[in-house]
Amino acid sequence: MSVLSFPRLYFQGFMQWDPCTFNNNDWQEFPTYDAANAALNWPFLATQGAEVPPGITPENFVTTFRPWAIALQPDAVDSPAGARVPAEWNMFGSHGVSFVQYNNYTTTITSGALGYGRLVTADPLIGGPVGINGDGGSGPGRLVDINPASFWSSQVYFGQLSFGSGNCILQGTPSARMHSRWVNPARIYTQDQELTQPAASFACCFQAGIPYDQIVWPSANANSPLAVALQQAASQPSALGISVRFTAYVNLYFKNGVFNDISAQPSSYEELAECLATAWAAWNENGDPSQFFSQPCYSHVVGVVGVWNQGELATAPVGRYLSAANAVTPAGVSGAAALATEHRRPVRSYQAVPATPAAIAGNVPLSTPLGPLVANVDFEAELISLDLNSTMPENGTPGEWPSDLTKTDFGPLGLGIVNSEGNFTAIATIEYAQYQQTAYEASAGIVDIPFPNSGTGELLQNGALAIQVQGQTALLEQLYSAQTDQRGIYLDQGGQADFDVSVYQVGTPAPGTNVLIAKYNSGGLSLIPTNQSQLVNFTNGSQTEITVGGITTAVTIVTADASGIASVGIAAQSPGFPVLAFFPYTGATLPQPPVTLLGGPWPLVTYAFYTTVRVLPFDDAAPAELVALWNTTGSQEGVWQFVYHNILYIYDMIFSVMLKYVNLGSQSAVEENFASIWSAISAESAEASTYAMPITRDMSAGKRLALQLWIYLVANNYDVPDFNVNSIPAGWSPS
Repeated sequence: MSVLSFPRLYFQGFMQWDPCTFNNNDWQEFPTYDAANAALNWPFLATQGAEVPPGITPENFVTTFRPWAIALQPDAVDSPAGARVPAEWNMFGSHGVSFVQYNNYTTTITSGALGYGRLVTADPLIGGPVGINGDGGSGPGRLVDINPASFWSSQVYFGQLSFGSGNCILQGTPSARMHSRWVNPARIYTQDQELTQPAASFACCFQAGIPYDQIVWPSANANSPLAVALQQAASQPSALGISVRFTAYVNLYFKNGVFNDISAQPSSYEELAECLATAWAAWNENGDPSQFFSQPCYSHVVGVVGVWNQGELATAPVGRYLSAANAVTPAGVSGAAALATEHRRPVRSYQAVPATPAAIAGNVPLSTPLGPLVANVDFEAELISLDLNSTMPENGTPGEWPSDLTKTDFGPLGLGIVNSEGNFTAIATIEYAQYQQTAYEASAGIVDIPFPNSGTGELLQNGALAIQVQGQTALLEQLYSAQTDQRGIYLDQGGQADFDVSVYQVGTPAPGTNVLIAKYNSGGLSLIPTNQSQLVNFTNGSQTEITVGGITTAVTIVTADASGIASVGIAAQSPGFPVLAFFPYTGATLPQPPVTLLGGPWPLVTYAFYTTVRVLPFDDAAPAELVALWNTTGSQEGVWQFVYHNILYIYDMIFSVMLKYVNLGSQSAVEENFASIWSAISAESAEASTYAMPITRDMSAGKRLALQLWIYLVANNYDVPDFNVNSIPAGWSPS
């Protein structure tokens, strides 16, 4: 099933992430960005700046905002405490995403497998580079968060994935953008924290499906048995194309000069502030952006390429799904001690609860949940394949370089079946050697286990898969799972959308299964009460209200069709970032959604089934306001000021890398570039392009139309008779 079937290609290396961090609000001390309204957070900024009052305001931000944002500011609120730069660690980020190919740090195909026990280490594909590119194979992919202040909503827009080089290259265009899956804030086992490593412990999985008719295969004279086998398997009637799955983990910050040749190489926030001051001094003196520098984050990556089969999603791993049942401790600590030990539990998106003094004093390891996994059982081949790409933590210290990628030793893992009475029957033992670092990197975390005896097949059909650690169930198979390829949904004012949820029972489509859909907010991922403002309303299904933990919330219940797919309809109600979680079930008793997806002994969001939604700012009045201003005043300066202060200012202030291409604060510069801006801001570009503007996809339809109307005025030399919101002819674009 998918990458868990054969043949497979394995790859390993590094991923470069180059987001602009100015809108992230990672630190509680500096809530700079009003994400719901895609605006600066004026109430907060009024308390900041060189002179308070007035602070930083809509009247003075052009001269006061950047100097404050690039300077060290004290922060005693966040953990660990210390002076930080409000612009955060990558002010000039481009949102680019790429696999690293720099000096000795490369991302390459390392091996392949034609079947169980048929490892391939010599093939023209092996050693070839792995690449991700933008539209038409040009430029990088782009990292875009639905909610820039969250850790559970990342997307990668891209136009092409490639494997190999020369005449032995496999490449293709995806069916959809990728989304972060199985986001784990505690992938690194250590409790150490570093000021300059805000999300070092995070890990997540990405997956892409490439339709067969969008794949370019290596030429016949490439003589690649791996490519031939993969092409043959992907061309079968049961296949859709190929699937690519990779995991990014153990992240590194402040590593300019290691993975790239960028000359600015700060290693602390103090040095970062100095570099930013130098860069902005050059710009302020003569408009020179040559000192602007990005400072990407780098992740270790392991991945696999396999067959994308009918019934499987393009962007989400599916199969027999196991999630955390109990937190467990490394080898040498009994199960009883584990239950008495405090869990490692994130309290914010980039912070973790430090070890208790008692745990430190007693030298007792902290318990931790294992990450999720999917399994495939091939009854014909009598083979169990487990995907542990996101399951077992590393011991590494955040920020340490070279990274310590040693896997935490939980001792032998017991694979077995739990029956309806809760009894565990062992099937096989997974020794530490099978999941330790070198084994993990060689197979991207996939562990294949032959049936040990003739009764294994029947056993696997009569219970739930489980992984035990020291006799304690760490992971337990969920009877049902529910996932969607539409993981990032954008809604405008008055907008509606339908999305599909694929429902599985023990890894296969589950027609007739019900799915309860519940609404969570973007703060603590808590259920949204019915007596609070709703971000979206449901438009289909059996809508009702339930009460959980004293919270009454609106839900809808939909049913999977004959293909195991349920459809959900939503309508925008107010700007914000709702998360819609899926709870599949059968029978008359409704499931009880948790009050929060961040609560409990570990973040439930790591294992949950959900989609993320961005309800964009409600700006439908903006076009009429611009039209009225022009028709009333006829002032070119006036309508420019309207466009800048209502639309462009946020991108000018937050996304400073734009100054390398067009100065959004300059009327003449924007007018000179209106043709390219027109193309970049189109709704079509926002849907999928890696060159969309804004790259963050947070411009509402109302503001887009207002900006387009201004461009239409400029293109027509401000001579548009009877100027109105419908003045732009259908199909018009600037020449």
